[in-house]
Amino acid sequence: MKTKNIVTVLLVALIVAACAPVAKVIPTETAIPTNALSLTEMPAPTTTSTKGLQAVNGTHIYYEIIGKGAPLFVLHGQGGSHRYFLPYMGALSDEYQLFFYDQRGTGLSDGHLDLAAISIDQFVEDLEALRVAFGLEKISLMGHSWGAIVALAYALKYQAHLDHLILVDSTLVSNTFAIELSKTLQQRLQLLSADMQHERTTTCTRPSEKLSRDEIDECSQIDAQLRFYDPAKATTVDWATEENTSKNSTTVRALIISSFNRMQPDLDAQLPTVRVPTLIIHGDFDPIPLGSSEYLHQHIPGSQIVPISESGHFPFIEQPEQFVAALRSFLRD
Repeated sequence: MKTKNIVTVLLVALIVAACAPVAKVIPTETAIPTNALSLTEMPAPTTTSTKGLQAVNGTHIYYEIIGKGAPLFVLHGQGGSHRYFLPYMGALSDEYQLFFYDQRGTGLSDGHLDLAAISIDQFVEDLEALRVAFGLEKISLMGHSWGAIVALAYALKYQAHLDHLILVDSTLVSNTFAIELSKTLQQRLQLLSADMQHERTTTCTRPSEKLSRDEIDECSQIDAQLRFYDPAKATTVDWATEENTSKNSTTVRALIISSFNRMQPDLDAQLPTVRVPTLIIHGDFDPIPLGSSEYLHQHIPGSQIVPISESGHFPFIEQPEQFVAALRSFLRD
Protein backbone atom coordinates (compact mmCIF):
# COMPACT_ATOMS: atom_id res chain seq x y z
CA MET A 1 0.00 0.00 0.00
CA LYS A 2 2.88 2.38 0.81
CA THR A 3 4.43 1.73 -2.57
CA LYS A 4 1.17 2.63 -4.31
CA ASN A 5 0.91 5.85 -2.32
CA ILE A 6 4.47 6.89 -3.13
CA VAL A 7 4.05 6.22 -6.83
CA THR A 8 0.83 8.24 -6.91
CA VAL A 9 2.48 11.22 -5.23
CA LEU A 10 5.41 10.98 -7.65
CA LEU A 11 3.10 11.04 -10.66
CA VAL A 12 1.18 14.02 -9.33
CA ALA A 13 4.38 15.87 -8.57
CA LEU A 14 5.51 15.34 -12.13
CA ILE A 15 2.18 16.70 -13.42
CA VAL A 16 2.67 19.86 -11.37
CA ALA A 17 6.30 20.17 -12.46
CA ALA A 18 5.23 19.85 -16.07
CA CYS A 19 3.07 22.95 -15.61
CA ALA A 20 6.03 25.09 -14.56
CA PRO A 21 6.39 28.33 -16.51
CA VAL A 22 8.73 28.30 -19.45
CA ALA A 23 11.43 30.85 -18.81
CA LYS A 24 13.98 32.90 -20.67
CA VAL A 25 17.54 31.88 -19.83
CA ILE A 26 19.75 34.68 -18.57
CA PRO A 27 23.44 34.58 -17.58
CA THR A 28 24.10 33.97 -13.90
CA GLU A 29 25.82 37.33 -13.51
CA THR A 30 22.81 39.30 -14.80
CA ALA A 31 21.17 41.61 -12.26
CA ILE A 32 17.70 40.67 -11.07
CA PRO A 33 15.08 42.97 -12.66
CA THR A 34 11.61 43.63 -11.28
CA ASN A 35 8.62 44.26 -13.52
CA ALA A 36 6.20 47.06 -12.75
CA LEU A 37 2.74 46.48 -11.31
CA SER A 38 -0.19 48.81 -11.66
CA LEU A 39 -0.18 51.73 -9.22
CA THR A 40 -3.07 50.25 -7.24
CA GLU A 41 -1.19 46.99 -6.68
CA MET A 42 2.35 48.28 -6.24
CA PRO A 43 3.84 47.09 -2.91
CA ALA A 44 5.42 49.69 -0.66
CA PRO A 45 9.01 50.53 -1.66
CA THR A 46 11.63 48.25 -0.16
CA THR A 47 14.80 49.39 1.51
CA THR A 48 18.12 48.77 -0.18
CA SER A 49 18.82 45.08 -0.39
CA THR A 50 21.95 43.21 0.62
CA LYS A 51 23.02 40.47 -1.78
CA GLY A 52 25.83 37.95 -1.77
CA LEU A 53 27.04 34.37 -1.63
CA GLN A 54 27.28 32.49 1.67
CA ALA A 55 29.41 29.38 2.05
CA VAL A 56 27.38 26.55 3.61
CA ASN A 57 27.83 22.80 3.66
CA GLY A 58 30.31 22.60 0.79
CA THR A 59 28.52 24.98 -1.59
CA HIS A 60 27.73 28.68 -1.96
CA ILE A 61 24.16 29.92 -1.55
CA TYR A 62 23.03 33.18 -3.13
CA TYR A 63 20.91 35.36 -0.83
CA GLU A 64 19.10 38.68 -0.92
CA ILE A 65 18.07 40.46 2.29
CA ILE A 66 15.49 43.27 2.25
CA GLY A 67 14.12 45.39 5.09
CA LYS A 68 14.60 45.56 8.84
CA GLY A 69 12.87 43.87 11.74
CA ALA A 70 12.16 40.30 12.77
CA PRO A 71 13.72 37.83 10.29
CA LEU A 72 11.44 36.03 7.82
CA PHE A 73 13.05 33.46 5.51
CA VAL A 74 11.22 32.77 2.23
CA LEU A 75 11.67 29.49 0.33
CA HIS A 76 10.94 29.18 -3.39
CA GLY A 77 9.53 26.18 -5.25
CA GLN A 78 11.71 23.40 -6.60
CA GLY A 79 14.14 23.88 -9.44
CA GLY A 80 13.78 27.65 -9.58
CA SER A 81 14.94 30.78 -7.78
CA HIS A 82 13.59 33.41 -5.39
CA ARG A 83 13.02 36.02 -8.12
CA TYR A 84 9.27 35.42 -8.54
CA PHE A 85 8.55 36.68 -5.00
CA LEU A 86 9.67 40.18 -5.91
CA PRO A 87 8.43 42.86 -5.88
CA TYR A 88 5.16 41.36 -4.63
CA MET A 89 6.30 40.68 -1.04
CA GLY A 90 8.20 43.94 -0.74
CA ALA A 91 5.51 45.60 1.37
CA LEU A 92 6.50 43.42 4.33
CA SER A 93 9.99 44.92 4.42
CA ASP A 94 8.76 47.82 6.57
CA GLU A 95 8.32 45.46 9.54
CA TYR A 96 10.37 42.38 8.70
CA GLN A 97 13.80 41.54 7.44
CA LEU A 98 13.11 39.33 4.44
CA PHE A 99 15.68 36.66 3.62
CA PHE A 100 15.37 35.25 0.10
CA TYR A 101 17.81 32.69 -1.25
CA ASP A 102 18.26 30.25 -4.11
CA GLN A 103 18.48 26.57 -3.25
CA ARG A 104 21.78 24.88 -4.05
CA GLY A 105 22.37 24.16 -7.73
CA THR A 106 19.84 26.70 -9.03
CA GLY A 107 19.33 30.43 -9.40
CA LEU A 108 22.46 32.42 -8.60
CA SER A 109 23.75 29.83 -6.13
CA ASP A 110 26.69 27.57 -6.98
CA GLY A 111 25.71 25.61 -10.09
CA HIS A 112 27.90 22.59 -9.35
CA LEU A 113 25.65 19.65 -8.49
CA ASP A 114 26.63 17.10 -5.89
CA LEU A 115 23.83 14.64 -6.63
CA ALA A 116 24.06 13.08 -3.17
CA ALA A 117 23.39 16.52 -1.65
CA ILE A 118 20.17 17.26 -3.54
CA SER A 119 17.54 16.21 -1.04
CA ILE A 120 14.99 17.73 1.29
CA ASP A 121 17.17 16.81 4.26
CA GLN A 122 20.15 18.67 2.78
CA PHE A 123 18.01 21.70 1.90
CA VAL A 124 16.93 21.75 5.55
CA GLU A 125 20.57 21.67 6.67
CA ASP A 126 21.43 24.47 4.23
CA LEU A 127 18.68 26.63 5.75
CA GLU A 128 19.91 25.87 9.26
CA ALA A 129 23.47 26.75 8.23
CA LEU A 130 22.23 30.09 6.85
CA ARG A 131 20.41 30.84 10.10
CA VAL A 132 23.62 30.18 12.04
CA ALA A 133 25.78 32.13 9.56
CA PHE A 134 23.58 35.21 9.92
CA GLY A 135 23.69 34.93 13.72
CA LEU A 136 19.94 34.52 14.20
CA GLU A 137 18.59 32.71 17.24
CA LYS A 138 15.03 32.39 15.89
CA ILE A 139 13.43 32.96 12.51
CA SER A 140 10.01 32.87 10.95
CA LEU A 141 9.79 30.74 7.84
CA MET A 142 7.59 30.78 4.74
CA GLY A 143 7.68 28.14 2.02
CA HIS A 144 5.78 28.21 -1.28
CA SER A 145 4.83 25.13 -3.33
CA TRP A 146 7.73 22.67 -2.96
CA GLY A 147 9.37 25.22 -0.69
CA ALA A 148 6.54 24.53 1.77
CA ILE A 149 7.74 20.93 1.99
CA VAL A 150 11.26 22.09 2.87
CA ALA A 151 9.82 24.53 5.41
CA LEU A 152 7.74 21.77 6.96
CA ALA A 153 10.75 19.44 7.14
CA TYR A 154 12.73 22.22 8.82
CA ALA A 155 9.95 22.69 11.37
CA LEU A 156 9.98 18.98 12.15
CA LYS A 157 13.70 19.08 12.98
CA TYR A 158 14.45 22.61 14.19
CA GLN A 159 11.32 23.85 15.95
CA ALA A 160 13.42 25.39 18.72
CA HIS A 161 14.65 27.98 16.22
CA LEU A 162 11.25 28.84 14.72
CA ASP A 163 8.89 31.64 15.73
CA HIS A 164 6.29 31.14 12.97
CA LEU A 165 5.74 28.74 10.06
CA ILE A 166 3.86 29.74 6.88
CA LEU A 167 2.93 27.17 4.21
CA VAL A 168 1.70 28.68 0.93
CA ASP A 169 -0.03 26.51 -1.69
CA SER A 170 1.96 23.50 -0.59
CA THR A 171 2.62 20.59 -2.88
CA LEU A 172 0.41 17.61 -2.00
CA VAL A 173 1.47 15.83 1.18
CA SER A 174 -1.13 13.07 0.78
CA ASN A 175 -2.18 11.07 -2.29
CA THR A 176 -5.80 11.52 -1.15
CA PHE A 177 -6.07 14.57 -3.41
CA ALA A 178 -4.11 13.28 -6.40
CA ILE A 179 -7.12 12.33 -8.50
CA GLU A 180 -8.82 15.68 -7.90
CA LEU A 181 -5.66 17.54 -8.92
CA SER A 182 -5.33 15.48 -12.09
CA LYS A 183 -8.98 16.07 -13.01
CA THR A 184 -8.68 19.82 -12.49
CA LEU A 185 -5.61 20.03 -14.69
CA GLN A 186 -7.26 17.97 -17.40
CA GLN A 187 -10.40 20.13 -17.31
CA ARG A 188 -8.36 23.29 -17.66
CA LEU A 189 -6.26 21.82 -20.45
CA GLN A 190 -9.43 21.00 -22.36
CA LEU A 191 -10.50 24.65 -22.14
CA LEU A 192 -7.38 25.75 -24.00
CA SER A 193 -7.79 26.55 -27.66
CA ALA A 194 -6.66 23.93 -30.17
CA ASP A 195 -3.67 26.13 -31.02
CA MET A 196 -2.67 26.43 -27.36
CA GLN A 197 -2.97 22.69 -26.82
CA HIS A 198 -0.80 22.09 -29.87
CA GLU A 199 1.83 24.60 -28.72
CA ARG A 200 1.86 23.12 -25.23
CA THR A 201 2.62 19.61 -26.52
CA THR A 202 5.15 20.75 -29.13
CA THR A 203 6.92 24.08 -28.68
CA CYS A 204 6.57 24.21 -24.89
CA THR A 205 8.18 20.79 -24.39
CA ARG A 206 11.46 21.97 -25.94
CA PRO A 207 14.33 23.14 -23.71
CA SER A 208 13.79 26.78 -22.77
CA GLU A 209 17.19 27.83 -24.09
CA LYS A 210 16.06 26.74 -27.58
CA LEU A 211 12.95 28.95 -27.58
CA SER A 212 12.63 32.46 -28.98
CA ARG A 213 11.39 35.27 -26.73
CA ASP A 214 7.98 35.14 -28.43
CA GLU A 215 7.75 31.38 -27.86
CA ILE A 216 8.73 31.82 -24.22
CA ASP A 217 6.01 34.43 -23.70
CA GLU A 218 3.44 32.21 -25.40
CA CYS A 219 4.30 29.16 -23.29
CA SER A 220 4.22 31.22 -20.10
CA GLN A 221 0.74 32.44 -20.98
CA ILE A 222 -0.42 28.87 -21.64
CA ASP A 223 0.84 27.86 -18.20
CA ALA A 224 -0.93 30.86 -16.68
CA GLN A 225 -4.25 29.54 -17.98
CA LEU A 226 -3.75 26.52 -15.74
CA ARG A 227 -2.46 28.10 -12.54
CA PHE A 228 -3.66 31.72 -12.42
CA TYR A 229 -7.17 32.97 -11.68
CA ASP A 230 -6.36 35.99 -13.83
CA PRO A 231 -3.77 34.86 -16.40
CA ALA A 232 -3.06 38.48 -17.35
CA LYS A 233 -1.33 38.95 -13.98
CA ALA A 234 1.30 36.42 -15.00
CA THR A 235 2.61 39.04 -17.42
CA THR A 236 3.84 41.15 -14.46
CA VAL A 237 6.21 38.35 -13.40
CA ASP A 238 9.84 38.07 -14.45
CA TRP A 239 9.96 34.35 -15.26
CA ALA A 240 13.52 34.51 -16.55
CA THR A 241 15.85 31.88 -15.14
CA GLU A 242 19.58 31.82 -14.64
CA GLU A 243 21.85 29.42 -16.49
CA ASN A 244 22.20 27.21 -13.40
CA THR A 245 18.44 26.75 -13.16
CA SER A 246 18.13 25.95 -16.84
CA LYS A 247 20.99 23.46 -16.61
CA ASN A 248 20.07 21.76 -13.35
CA SER A 249 16.33 22.16 -12.71
CA THR A 250 15.26 18.84 -14.24
CA THR A 251 17.79 16.92 -12.15
CA VAL A 252 16.95 18.87 -9.00
CA ARG A 253 13.20 18.27 -9.45
CA ALA A 254 13.68 14.53 -9.92
CA LEU A 255 15.93 14.19 -6.87
CA ILE A 256 13.67 16.31 -4.64
CA ILE A 257 10.62 14.29 -5.68
CA SER A 258 12.51 11.08 -4.90
CA SER A 259 13.54 12.53 -1.54
CA PHE A 260 9.94 13.50 -0.76
CA ASN A 261 8.72 10.00 -1.65
CA ARG A 262 10.98 8.65 1.09
CA MET A 263 9.67 11.24 3.55
CA GLN A 264 5.96 11.12 2.72
CA PRO A 265 4.89 7.82 4.37
CA ASP A 266 5.86 9.13 7.83
CA LEU A 267 4.24 12.57 7.53
CA ASP A 268 0.86 11.67 9.01
CA ALA A 269 2.56 10.68 12.25
CA GLN A 270 4.93 13.66 12.23
CA LEU A 271 2.55 16.54 11.44
CA PRO A 272 0.91 16.54 14.92
CA THR A 273 4.38 17.11 16.44
CA VAL A 274 4.59 20.58 14.86
CA ARG A 275 3.89 22.97 17.73
CA VAL A 276 5.08 26.18 16.11
CA PRO A 277 2.36 28.74 15.29
CA THR A 278 1.46 27.79 11.71
CA LEU A 279 -0.40 29.65 8.97
CA ILE A 280 -1.57 27.78 5.88
CA ILE A 281 -2.46 29.90 2.83
CA HIS A 282 -4.14 28.58 -0.30
CA GLY A 283 -5.25 30.33 -3.47
CA ASP A 284 -8.82 29.26 -4.13
CA PHE A 285 -8.15 28.73 -7.85
CA ASP A 286 -4.98 26.70 -7.42
CA PRO A 287 -5.32 23.37 -9.28
CA ILE A 288 -3.91 21.82 -6.12
CA PRO A 289 -7.13 21.19 -4.17
CA LEU A 290 -7.96 23.35 -1.15
CA GLY A 291 -8.57 20.05 0.61
CA SER A 292 -4.84 19.40 0.55
CA SER A 293 -4.18 22.52 2.62
CA GLU A 294 -7.13 21.69 4.85
CA TYR A 295 -5.48 18.31 5.44
CA LEU A 296 -2.39 20.12 6.77
CA HIS A 297 -4.61 22.35 8.90
CA GLN A 298 -6.35 19.32 10.41
CA HIS A 299 -3.08 17.57 11.24
CA ILE A 300 -1.02 20.51 12.58
CA PRO A 301 -2.34 21.44 16.04
CA GLY A 302 -3.47 25.04 16.44
CA SER A 303 -2.76 25.96 12.83
CA GLN A 304 -4.72 28.61 10.95
CA ILE A 305 -5.86 28.39 7.34
CA VAL A 306 -6.59 31.36 5.09
CA PRO A 307 -7.94 30.85 1.56
CA ILE A 308 -7.06 33.74 -0.74
CA SER A 309 -9.93 34.52 -3.09
CA GLU A 310 -9.52 34.98 -6.84
CA SER A 311 -5.99 33.64 -6.90
CA GLY A 312 -4.28 30.48 -8.08
CA HIS A 313 -0.91 28.94 -7.21
CA PHE A 314 0.74 32.34 -6.64
CA PRO A 315 -1.55 34.32 -4.28
CA PHE A 316 1.18 36.84 -3.44
CA ILE A 317 1.24 37.77 -7.16
CA GLU A 318 -2.50 37.80 -7.85
CA GLN A 319 -3.70 39.24 -4.53
CA PRO A 320 -0.71 40.89 -2.85
CA GLU A 321 -2.82 43.04 -0.54
CA GLN A 322 -4.82 40.07 0.79
CA PHE A 323 -1.67 38.02 1.10
CA VAL A 324 0.40 40.62 2.93
CA ALA A 325 -2.51 41.43 5.27
CA ALA A 326 -2.81 37.74 6.19
CA LEU A 327 0.91 37.50 6.94
CA ARG A 328 0.96 40.70 8.99
CA SER A 329 -1.98 39.60 11.13
CA PHE A 330 -0.41 36.21 11.76
CA LEU A 331 3.15 37.38 12.43
CA ARG A 332 2.02 40.06 14.86
CA ASP A 333 0.28 37.55 17.14
